[in-house]
Amino acid sequence: MTTLSELFPAGGGGNTADFVASGTLPNGKPVILKANGQVEVVGFSTTSQSIPAGSEYVFNTGSRARNPIMAFDPNTEGKFVIAFKDMGNSSYSVALAATVSGTTISFGSETVFYSGAMGLSAIEFDPNTAGKFLIAYQDEYNSGTGTSLGRAIVGTLSGTSVSFGTAVTFEAADVGDISMSFDPNTSGKFALAFKDIGNSDRGTMLIGTLSGTSVSFGSPVIFNTDSSTTHSVCYDPLNAGKFVVTYNRGTLRAKVGSVSGTTPSFGTEVVFSSENSNTFLNTAIDNITGKTLSVYYTDGYAKAIVGTISGTSISFATAVNWKNSLTYKMIIAADPLNTGSFIVNYSDGADSNKFKTIVCSVSGTTPSFGSPITIVNSNSYSNYISSKFDPVNSGKFVTTYDDVGNSEYGTSAVGQTTVSLTNLTATNFLGTATAAYTNGQTASIMLKGGISDNQTSLTAGSTYYVQTDGTFATSAGTPSVLAGEAVSATSLLLNGLATPDEIPSQTSQSGKFLTTNGSAASWGTVAPAGLVLLSTVTASSASTSDIETTFDSTYDSYVIVAVGVTVSASNCILGFQMKLGGSYSTNNYKFHTGTMQSSSSSYQSMRSNGGTMAQLSNELASSSQDVAGAVANYTINISNPSSTSFGKTAYWQGQALDRNTSGGAAAVSIGSCYNTATSALTGIRFLADSGTISGTFRLYGIAK
Repeated sequence: MTTLSELFPAGGGGNTADFVASGTLPNGKPVILKANGQVEVVGFSTTSQSIPAGSEYVFNTGSRARNPIMAFDPNTEGKFVIAFKDMGNSSYSVALAATVSGTTISFGSETVFYSGAMGLSAIEFDPNTAGKFLIAYQDEYNSGTGTSLGRAIVGTLSGTSVSFGTAVTFEAADVGDISMSFDPNTSGKFALAFKDIGNSDRGTMLIGTLSGTSVSFGSPVIFNTDSSTTHSVCYDPLNAGKFVVTYNRGTLRAKVGSVSGTTPSFGTEVVFSSENSNTFLNTAIDNITGKTLSVYYTDGYAKAIVGTISGTSISFATAVNWKNSLTYKMIIAADPLNTGSFIVNYSDGADSNKFKTIVCSVSGTTPSFGSPITIVNSNSYSNYISSKFDPVNSGKFVTTYDDVGNSEYGTSAVGQTTVSLTNLTATNFLGTATAAYTNGQTASIMLKGGISDNQTSLTAGSTYYVQTDGTFATSAGTPSVLAGEAVSATSLLLNGLATPDEIPSQTSQSGKFLTTNGSAASWGTVAPAGLVLLSTVTASSASTSDIETTFDSTYDSYVIVAVGVTVSASNCILGFQMKLGGSYSTNNYKFHTGTMQSSSSSYQSMRSNGGTMAQLSNELASSSQDVAGAVANYTINISNPSSTSFGKTAYWQGQALDRNTSGGAAAVSIGSCYNTATSALTGIRFLADSGTISGTFRLYGIAK
């Protein structure tokens, strides 16, 4: 039998053309054709940021502003709050409202929220409640007692003013290194990490609840039994009740936390940097992908590393060196509107400690950095830095600091990022470089239809796709760009084995049809019509019955038919839960079920704005009661389960025998539910609020 390598011997072959190289072209790497006729290697385009002229505004001209922190209200365009220690007002802790419009910032009046000095602190808005924010702060010396205890206070932003509730003490001993994050999937819930100085500097976590103008806390849980510093806590936007905490205990470490009520629990500790002198650790999370990005300084290098959360664990890719000199006071912020976009503010120890900012973009698990710019117009430095992206205006950010070059006045500056993560489109892939070329050189490019014989580690016979970072892989990326067929471990036939005139192998292709993309032929399948049975699950006296593994983007809509469902307990409620982000959600079900009974002329309803499951029925008669045929039958419709842009919805209708009332009552129920989590749905769990269930559950996909 003739092999691919025999059909296409080594040596590449013709089908090349010459182009002018735009930038460096590595040997064998995929290139794109630019609009000017030059070629460029596939990868990330340059990221950049700017601080427009006149975009720097002083909010406290009378004195120094120490420990400034800031946060945007995600529910009100252009509004943010600044808090700081006002050295010109008895070192009182104050806050003020601010508004950014274009590159202009205006400020409201200062409000004293504590007649004392705040030290290390954090501020965050509750994303689920407009205008509500929380300040957690170190009470410096507790009015002269010498104890820097931990306090928290709820603030309300209204127009151009702020007001406050009553401060609550969350730790009566010394605290330090405070970090805080709100759960985007649960209103008012947040995680607070701090160094408990009064307990041997142990890393400690509290789960708190904001309600109105009050705040309360659960019991503290130690997540690090040794001394730790530089804590960063970030809630996972894709997995309800999950968060990540990173910290420094000589080596850099991370844990994934889970929340039940107001009690946190933790997975296995992961060391992601064991190098010496790890300092200035700071972590942010991408609200779109759920990946973390940590920046830190060690052994003469500023580094960045990407983490990926899975269940109760986190894994890390290879760290990237982005600066090879002293870098400190690093503050990172994630752009909530652009996938993989971050800014890092820092003091440059190799350039007179100047305060600078740099953009980082992440694709997959690879961070790349643009060119830094000096953010303070005086080219001086800052002792305290806080930065946040505007959650409404794409790429806009505000940085707040004490400007040492201007009497340490409190200052805010508006910035704008320009981030394009890749130059690859669905149509601009040209071929591969036949050798290494530098900018401006005439480059010979192997075009589609030719053999690129300068590859490595390919699997002969496998199809490869161009990835956005300039590599080849056997699975399609976004956009999906076909590279070709591997002829050998080092040779790739660009854009497929077959030409439109060649027929690929017919082996194991029964029932399929021949199709072409214009350059290569392949076998396709006829899409089914109507309802397509995907799986059947039968439960017998089971606590739960799960349908999993079949939800994906193949179908926009799914139907579950529940047949002959019985329950073991009397007068129980039948319902279901959604598997979101890898685990079954036990909260955030907003539902309404209406029931009509043969034994009553009234309409009964059940509803919840945050239940533990979606309730299909009112109280059911059990199979053990004297009701013949005490079974329930339901049809449940689910749409767009694979989406990660919005919460998950379902609606249903069905029939059951209700209660044990003189032989039972026929009941018809209709209802719908909404779960606020935006994670992809990958399973449905049926259960009763007591006892066991039996019955058959069939999952159908509705063909597009």
